[in-house]
Amino acid sequence: MKQTDKNIKEIRIYHSLWKIILLTVGCFAFAAGGYFILHDANTSWPTKVFGGIGSMIFFGCGGMFMCMMTLYNIITRIPFLIIYDDRLDIYEQRKRTYRTIYFKDVVQFRQFSIYSNKYIAIDYCTKPLMRKMEESSCLTKRVMKFNASVTGAIESIPVQNLTMRGKEICNTLNNRMKIWKSQCN
Repeated sequence: MKQTDKNIKEIRIYHSLWKIILLTVGCFAFAAGGYFILHDANTSWPTKVFGGIGSMIFFGCGGMFMCMMTLYNIITRIPFLIIYDDRLDIYEQRKRTYRTIYFKDVVQFRQFSIYSNKYIAIDYCTKPLMRKMEESSCLTKRVMKFNASVTGAIESIPVQNLTMRGKEICNTLNNRMKIWKSQCN
């Protein structure tokens, strides 16, 4: 289908099962290491408490939580991102709803990396940016200001463990936004 078609289908982007499985296996390996630290007779008690029990709880629970949430989203077919002709929907796991970002409120999408994690920054227009800052709580405003100082944008989308590459998502978002803006003018 050509990009100039008026009714472009929505694009659904899911979490990658295989990448999440690798992360989960890594978490369980660290939890198993904590188990071995706990049962080692030559280890001091502070190491057993912090290194053994701490890593078992942190990595074991983290791995289980990540695995359960991913399996739930895959079984129920909940996409993380849905790209429409005029907007982007981002699934928020803890609220179990989608947050909508309209293309009319966005200047551009751009990809950036912090260490090895990849993100897509959302550069808002001035009025929607001011509205978001005014409607936010004090803590959210602080987080947005911190994000703006680090990345230059108040919001970003993590694109590390998805079924589509971050660069492709960014290009698709910018192309859809250009098509939408050209149709509105």
